[in-house]
Parts: sequence; structure tokens; C-alpha cells
Amino acid sequence: MFLEDLLEADGITLLKWKHLCKEQGLNMKGKIPKWFKNLEHKLLADESGQVRKIKNEFIGQSQKENIHVNLFDENEKQDKSSIITWNDKGEFPIFSIDRKKSQSKKYKRIGIHLILVGDHYDLHNSPRLEECKGCYRNISKKKGNNECLIYIENEISRKIDRRKEENDIKPYETLNNIIKKNEWLRSYTIEEKRDELYNKKIELIDKIIKTNEENFTKLIKNSIFEENQLNLETKQRFCILIDIKKKKWDINVEGKRIYSYNVIWKIFVLDTKGNTNEELIFLANHECNNENEFKLILRSIIVGILLISENSEVILGINEKVNRLIFEFINNFSNRKKIDSEFYLELLFLEEFLEMNNIELIEENEKIYRIIKEKRKEMQEMLKNKNIINTIKYNFELIDEGLTTNEYNLIWNNRLITGGFRSWRKSVTNAMWKNEILNSEKLEDLFMYNYRKEFDWITSLEFISNRVEFSQRQCGAKDTIDRSYRIKNLLKELPTYNILFKRNTNKIDTDKCIRCGKKEQEDWEHIWTCEDNEFSIDEIIRESPYKFEKILLESNQSEELDILRNYNCEFINIIESPSNILLGKGRKWEVIRGIYNNKFNDLSKEKKVKDLIKKLWIFTYEEIKKRIWIPRCEEIKRLEDKAQIKKSDLRRKRDGKEILTEEFRDIQLDKIKKQKTTEKLEEKTKKIKLKKQISIVTLDKMKGSITDGNNIARSWDTTIKIANS
Repeated sequence: MFLEDLLEADGITLLKWKHLCKEQGLNMKGKIPKWFKNLEHKLLADESGQVRKIKNEFIGQSQKENIHVNLFDENEKQDKSSIITWNDKGEFPIFSIDRKKSQSKKYKRIGIHLILVGDHYDLHNSPRLEECKGCYRNISKKKGNNECLIYIENEISRKIDRRKEENDIKPYETLNNIIKKNEWLRSYTIEEKRDELYNKKIELIDKIIKTNEENFTKLIKNSIFEENQLNLETKQRFCILIDIKKKKWDINVEGKRIYSYNVIWKIFVLDTKGNTNEELIFLANHECNNENEFKLILRSIIVGILLISENSEVILGINEKVNRLIFEFINNFSNRKKIDSEFYLELLFLEEFLEMNNIELIEENEKIYRIIKEKRKEMQEMLKNKNIINTIKYNFELIDEGLTTNEYNLIWNNRLITGGFRSWRKSVTNAMWKNEILNSEKLEDLFMYNYRKEFDWITSLEFISNRVEFSQRQCGAKDTIDRSYRIKNLLKELPTYNILFKRNTNKIDTDKCIRCGKKEQEDWEHIWTCEDNEFSIDEIIRESPYKFEKILLESNQSEELDILRNYNCEFINIIESPSNILLGKGRKWEVIRGIYNNKFNDLSKEKKVKDLIKKLWIFTYEEIKKRIWIPRCEEIKRLEDKAQIKKSDLRRKRDGKEILTEEFRDIQLDKIKKQKTTEKLEEKTKKIKLKKQISIVTLDKMKGSITDGNNIARSWDTTIKIANS
């Protein structure tokens, strides 16, 4: 046994015999051995043994390298013969006896609080302890039962064996040794935790930052601020300033549009008087597929916050809206509302990182606000300076998977969904319906040559679903009738004689038009070009602006009237010009089907003009319906009444025993000739499989684009139809 093994934690006080036995795990029974008494006589400066400081000649001969402590583990069952102790900041040791489990998230155990007996304490002897009757530390709900319960610290606490003497509790250590050991354990734990957090930061930087050069990650790692060792009572205060400037977009090798930004960080320390001390500045470039400045600022904050030391305060000198977004997210206690945020991944990472490192976000005062304003002006000037911009060689991005903090995350097709889960699901549902439209056989002619981006599908679908007159939550008889007509008209599925005949409708024994003397088949196109129509489509189109003008005049809308007169001719010219999508037809056929052409949007950039042209377009559509479709329906009803065909008759299918006309017999014979053979069935099956594959591919492309954060509202109709090989 060496001299250092006989000393207390301070390295100058000799242990008592029983305390030495407890520390070394020896039996305390029996008398104190002579060799130990001789050692006491030789080493102690005080011959009486009351003060156990060793003689000056032995101080420094050996260093106390190993300090024996029995750590407290909150997960283990504690024995009744020990007490738990730890040191608080600038306080005497706290003593406790383990009592029960805690419901707190931070502490797992609750103990009975023990206090020192009397007002005078002897550092060279074991302290006398008694149960506290109640103090400011008491967490018990029953305050009047003379029992003081406290939370037991886990990381900085240790166990000491105890004994009872005259109704008091005494530990097997002197008060001086308890204080020194507790101080050592506290400082060792803090230092170890600091090293652990620093290593975690290094790992985190490697995990989330992807860069074209290793020097950028080295720069970040070497720039990490460390906690102030000299002043642990007051928190360090940092300012993180971030500014970005958008560059011209470019097309990458894959043919996708790339948005580039220059990012500048300025991080500095503020002293208690509000003066700046250390300052760190660095610049980098960032490239992304979708234009979202808020996301870039949040990700730049993450890079900056990685450099901040734990137990500190941070002031953000960034875009005010982003700053508000962060504070609202942190102060929002509803997880359901949090997941609706578009920037859920970034904001949740920030919240978790700030909490884990005990970093507090605070707002600036007037003096700091002026400092931030001046420094941000300097940063903006730097971003405008071409000489500085040309020196930027680092290109960075953050890896989504590295930012995840939840145990379970929402992933689609190996792609992480970064936020706004419910809005993402709604967007995917909308994409599914749009995919049905895109792959519909009845609408194939509208998408065949649509790479030219001729149609405004946002306006078209809004009009067809009748959102122009009614809101999403409104419905009624008129709304239902209007929507039904517009959808059937778009699909060219209006109840013509050709369609009714194919459906084998009762009393319909021909597919010819009964208005014009059964000369032609009454299909969708024949409705609008039938000789029996009182007005032609061209007449209605030319007269519609004049009629709309009269309505504006009657309602005293002089401003709208002037706008209309300026664009009347151009409006008619667009409608009468040939269609680039429906080859061999004019744009009037687009209007009839309810498809709004982008050429109308190109007439003006002013919102008032655009809205008025849309109203004129809707008016023209309704005029064609009123002056051709409705008179046609009335005439058909008159002729059917004359032939004694009732509405109830048309709701049934034709009876097989009815006498068939010669025309119908010819059609049936033609069908028999086209009987299904094995080859034809196989060919049909192949076509169906191909269509399904194309539909799956187009839907996956749309879902992928939504997951990447892109809005497909203006691009879904140009999705290329290619099946998986």
C-alpha cells in the first residue's frame, strides 16, 4: 500500500482507519492495528490526531491520482445502509436516502432530504445528519407531514456507507473528503460530458454536411466555440448572422433546373456590455432543385448552430419571417400542428439540438439590433462584391437522413418526406386524380401534343369542377347540374343518340340524328355542327364579346368596359386560330370542351385584365351551351314526345325480343365477325398491362416530384408517358 492510498481526495489529509477500510473494502471489526497507529504518529502534524493533515515534509511526495468513488446508479436497487450525496453549484454537499421512483422526465428517483445537525461543522470528522422537516427543495405534495422529498441527481451523485449514532446518521467519510470527492466527481462529469458533446458535434458535422471539398468540413470543425471555463455562472452570448443571394439558375447534366445561392455566415461573441469580441466569417455556395429560400436559411442556421458551445444564449440575425417561424415552432406544444410544417425536419432538428445542448434563443435589444443591422449591411455588400464572390470555392448541402431525430420517419420509395405530412398526403391524392386524367383514353387527344404547354389546367379544372361560382364546401342542384354537364362535355360523353344506341338504351333503335332527318350519326361533334342548329359556333363566338359588353355597361363597370374593348379582337383571334393540340381543328373546340388556353394568359400580366378575360371566356362557353345544347335537348324532347317515348322508357335497356331494325342487325352481324380470338385477347391483355405500367410510372413521377418539394400544379400535364422496361 502506498502513501497516496491512505490519503483523502485533497491529497494532504490522512484517512481514518474505518474510512480506509470502507474505501478499500476491508473488514472494520477489531482494533486499529499498530502499524496504522505508528503511521499516524509519523505522518500527522497534529499529535492529538484531531486535525489529520500530514506533515509538510510529506506533502508533494506522492500525488493522489486515483480517487475512489462509488457512483450512484438510478436504475439499480439501492441498499438501506448507504446515503447519496452530490454538490450543487457553490453549495455544501446535499445528502439523501433513496425512497421511490419519480414520474419526472429528468429525474428517475426521489429521496428523503438529509441536513447537517447544528450550526458548526467539523471538516475533519464525519458529519452528523438528520432528516429535513421541510425546505425550499421539498417536492412533496403533502407539505405538512414533516417529510422533505427531493429529486436525486444521477450523473454527479455517489453513494457512501452510513451508520447510526445517537439517533443521527453518520457517513464513513469526513466532511472535507465528501466535499472534495463531490467536487472532483462534478468537475470530472462536466468535463467528460463536454468532451462527449464535442465528439458528437464532430460526428454530426460528418453525418449531415455534404461538400465538394473536405476543407469545408475541417473549417467547420476547427471553428467550434468551446464553453467558457473561467465563468460558468453566466452564459456566453452569441450572434449568428446569415444572408443569402440568389444566382442565375442553370440546367444540370440530367436536364433538371438547378438554383444556386451564395451564403454568408457571420458569428460573433457578445460580452455582458453588448460589445463584440470574437468574430467568424465564412462563405459557401448551395445548389438545390427547388426554389425555397426559407429552407436554405434554416439549413444555414443548422450549420451555424453546430459551432455554438453548450450552455449559451443565441441571437439570430436572419430574415424576420424565418425567425418568427422558429420561435412559433419551439413554443408550439401540439405535435399534430408541428408535423404540418413544411420545414418540420429542419425545425425539429433545431429544437432537439438546442434542448440537448442547453442553448437558448433570445431576442435582441436596441443596441444589439443596431450592431446586427450594420453587420448585415456589410454582409450584403460582400455578397455584391464580385471579387469576394469569385473566391468562393466551397459547395455544401445538408443530408436529409442526417437531420432525422425521430425514431420512425415517413419514407416513400426510399425518399424521406421532410415535412408537411398531411399536405403531402393531400398532394399525392390530387396527383392520383390528375394521373387518372392524364391516362384517360377519352382525354388522350388533349395530351398527345401537350409538350407545347398550351393549356392552363389550373383554370380549366377550376372551371370544370365549378369552383368559379361555388366554393369547395358549397353544393346544390344548380352546382350538380353544371358540374355534370361540364365533366361529360370534357369527356365527350354527353347523352347523344350514338352513345345511347351503344348502351343498348330502350326505344333508341338508331344512332342517327333525328333533328336533321337521320342523315348523320349524332355523336358529340355533330351536336355543335348539326344543320338544325339555329346559330353556328362562329356566330356565337363573335357575338359573345358584344353581349358581355352590354352586361358591363348595364352594371356601370366602366373600367372593365375599357379593358374589354382593348382586348376584344385579340380574344376572338385566339379562339378562331388553329389549335396546336387538337390537330386539324380550331381553338373554338377547346372552348366548347371547357379547356382554357394559355394564350389568353399571355394577353396581359395585369390581374384585372386576366380576370376579365376569364369571365369573357366563361360567358362564351355558357353562350354556346345556351344557344346550341339546350335548344337541342328541347327539340329532342319534343320529337321523342311526338314518337311517344317517355323518360321512364329511356331508363331501361332494350328487350332482346324486340324487333330489330335492319341497321341494328347489320351492326350485330359486324360484331359477330369481330369475335374474340385467342390472339386478339392476348393483344388486348398486353395493351391493358402496358397502360397500367404507364399509369404507374406517371404517378410515381408525380409523387417523386411532390416528395422533392416541387409543386406539380403547372407541370403534371407534361409528364412523359413511358412504361418500365
